[in-house]
Amino acid sequence: MAPPCPVIILDDCRVAPTPSSTAQMSLPLTFFDVFWLKLHPNQRLFFYEASHQRSTFAETVLPKLKHSLAVRLQRYLPLAGNLIWSPDSDKPIIQYIEGDTVSLTIAESEADFHHLLSNSFREAKEYHPFLPSLLASNTRVPVLALQVTLFPNTGFSIGYATHHAVLDGKTTAMFMQSWASISRFDGDLNPTLELSPFYDRTIIHDPADLERAYLKGWLEHNGPSNKSLVFWDLKAPPDVMIGTFRLTRGNIENIKNWVQTQWQKKHQQKPAIPVSSFAITSAYIWVCLVKARQLRSKKVYLAFNIDCRARLDIPSTYFGNCITSRVLEADSDELIGENGVAIAVKAISDTIGGLNDGLLKGAEELISRLLSVQEEKILIIAGSPRFEFYNTDFGWGRPRKVELISIEKSGAISLLDSREGIGGIEIGVALKKHEIEAFASLFASGLEAHQVPETFNHS
Repeated sequence: MAPPCPVIILDDCRVAPTPSSTAQMSLPLTFFDVFWLKLHPNQRLFFYEASHQRSTFAETVLPKLKHSLAVRLQRYLPLAGNLIWSPDSDKPIIQYIEGDTVSLTIAESEADFHHLLSNSFREAKEYHPFLPSLLASNTRVPVLALQVTLFPNTGFSIGYATHHAVLDGKTTAMFMQSWASISRFDGDLNPTLELSPFYDRTIIHDPADLERAYLKGWLEHNGPSNKSLVFWDLKAPPDVMIGTFRLTRGNIENIKNWVQTQWQKKHQQKPAIPVSSFAITSAYIWVCLVKARQLRSKKVYLAFNIDCRARLDIPSTYFGNCITSRVLEADSDELIGENGVAIAVKAISDTIGGLNDGLLKGAEELISRLLSVQEEKILIIAGSPRFEFYNTDFGWGRPRKVELISIEKSGAISLLDSREGIGGIEIGVALKKHEIEAFASLFASGLEAHQVPETFNHS
C-alpha cells in the first residue's frame, strides 16, 4: 500500500492584484535576466510557529494573507504575469495583462512540523509537498506561485517558486518583506520600508552585447535552435539530504584571525580589501566540501554572484536581475592542505577586490563555462545574508526556519542571515547522505582547528 499523502489540498486559489489604473504591463529582459532563462525556479519555505486550529486559520490567517498579497501585487504586477516567448519574437518578454493572477495553493498536513525545521539531516523530498511549482511550456511560464500549508495547532509554512529570469534574490526578498509588512500592519505598508520597485530598463546598458551571447548559449544548449521556456532538466540525486549549519560571529572572527595569522607566518601579502564574512564563510565551506568529496589532484571551482546595483549606480529597489557571477579555479590538493582556508580566502578576496577593474569582465563566457564544469567539482554559492529573510514577519512573528529547497537540484550552498540577528550566517547544504555526514564532521572539527593559539596571540 502506498504511504498516505503528507498534505491535503484544501483549495487552489487565484489571487489578482487589487484594481489599479494599469491594465497591462510588459518588460523586456535584460542580459542580466537572460543569463537565468532556463535555470530551474528558486523554491523557498518559511516556517512559522502558531497554535492555529483549522477554523482560526481559515477565518483569520488566510484572509489576511490573501488581502495583503492582492494589495502588494498592485505594485508588483509582473509577478502576477507570465514570461512569454512568442514564435515570431527573438527573445522572451515579461507580460502582465488584466485578469492575470498568482496561483495560491492552500493545504493542510499532519507531518512532523518540528522535524521539518530542525537542523538535523532531512531528506530533501520531505519538503516537496509543501512547495508550489511553475508549469512551463515552450512559449509561456508563470513568474510566481505560492503555497500556504497549515500544520494544525503547531504552525504553518509559506512556500514560493519564482522564475529566476524575472527576479533575483534581492527583488524576491524585497517583495516578500513588503507583502509581510502589509499583512503585519493590516493593509498598510510599514513607513520605514522603501520597497516600491523600480522598473525602468533603460538604466541597464549592454555595450558588449551580452544579451545576444546569453541567448545564443541557451538556444544551442541541448540542440540547435532550442527556442523554449521549458526549464533545464536538472534532477536531484535520489538520496540527497538537506542540512543546516551555522557560523556564529565568533566562529567567523576566529577563522579570520587564523587566516591572517597564516598569511603573517608565510609573509604573504594581504588582499587589497578588508576580509569579509562572505569570503571567510565561502572559503571555509569550499574547503570542507572538497575534503568531504575526497577530490584529489583536480581543478575545483567556486562560483558566486555579485549584486551590481550599487556598483552600476542602479537603484537598490530595481526590479529584476542585477547580478553577475565570478568563477574561481583552485587546485584541490592546495585546498585540502593545512593552509587551504587561507588560500581560499585570499583567492575570493582578491576576486572581489578586482571587480572595479571590470565588473562584467569575462561575462560573455559564463554560461558555457558553468555548463562545462562537472557538478562535483564546482561549489555554487546561492543567496546572501543581506536578504534578511528572517525578517519576513506577516504578523505572527519571525519565521522559525527558512529553507532554500531548490539547492537540491543545483548542488549549491545557500547563505542566509542568522535568525538571532547577531552577525552569524546560516548555511544550507544539499548533499548525498555519505557526503553530508563527512561534511558535518569536517565542519565541526574545522572550527576547533581554525583558531589562533593563545601563545601566538601573546607573542
